This record gives sequence, C-alpha cells and structure tokens, in this order.
Amino acid sequence: MKMIGTVLATVICLAAGFAAGYKTALVREHSRLERNKQILRRIHKEVWSNPDLKAALKAADELYTPDFVVHDSTGDYYGLASRKKDIADARSAYPDYNEEVLDMVAEGDVVVTRFLSTGTQKGDIPAIPGYQPLLPANCRPVRIPALALHRLVNGKLAEQWEYEDYWSANIQAGLIDPDKMTFKPASACR
Repeated sequence: MKMIGTVLATVICLAAGFAAGYKTALVREHSRLERNKQILRRIHKEVWSNPDLKAALKAADELYTPDFVVHDSTGDYYGLASRKKDIADARSAYPDYNEEVLDMVAEGDVVVTRFLSTGTQKGDIPAIPGYQPLLPANCRPVRIPALALHRLVNGKLAEQWEYEDYWSANIQAGLIDPDKMTFKPASACR
C-alpha cells in the first residue's frame, strides 16, 4: 500500500511540474510574440509614419539589424543603409506619408502586418533602373494596401518580404489609365 502511495505522489508531482512548466513556456512564448508585434508597431509608427526624418532614421538604427534585407517586386536590397535611403526617398516624395496597421499576426520569429500606406506625392520619386522612370511630383494622394512578412532576430527586424498594390497606386498617380489600355488577345501569344 505504501508503494502505491509513493508512486501516486510521484505521478502527481510530475504532472504538476509538467503543467507548471508548460504554462510557463506558453506565457514566455506569448510575451515574445507580443514583443515582436510591438517592434513592428514601432517601425510603422516611428520609422515610416514619422514626419521628422532625423528621428525616423534614428529609430531605424535602433529597430533594424545592420544586415537587414528587403524583398519586393523590384528585387532584393541589402543593408540598413539601403533601407534608410528608402525611408528618406519616401519622406521626400510623400512628406505626409503614413502607414496604418490594419492587422498583425505573429508566429515564432515572424510577424505579418497588413497595412494601408497613404500620402500625397509632393516630391519626385527616383527612378528604379529597369523598372520605372523618375516620377515627377503630381500632388495627388495615394492609398496603397500592403502586406509584409517580417523576420526578427534578437529584437530587431532582419528581413522583410513586401507585397504592395502598385497597380492601383499607379492608377491613382495618373500613370496608368486602365480605360485607355489595349491588349492583344491571348491567341496573339501563340
């Protein structure tokens, strides 16, 4: 009888220990995911939506890794210096540029944000060789829905994949008039 009591007490202690450890691990993981999401909220607010370029670039130094990589429809860009140039170019072209986070999901070291970028093009948009010419200022407002997947390392943004609706942005900017576009039928491609 004493043996059964000892085994039962051991099993209860082990179960309680596993339950406490599991709950602690869940709490720790939830806290890490929330910290990662908070970092992304800061990036959208303090870097991309901040009208003070100097403060935005200082925040970028704090929130991005030095070897940051971005992947978008124009290619891959490497290094924090490249990203800071993007920030300065965006602020120059769109002095009122803003990113409003609509949804955010985190899993592991990845955070996905769905956001709406808005601004009025009051400055030129630099040319992207092989992709787009210089776009002169047109004083038109744009609303660009976007989705980005971010990978964080040690509390900083290390890599990002961006998916933005440039088709509608180009229509809003007056670069494309879909009503005046003509296309060859699919049979012409054979």
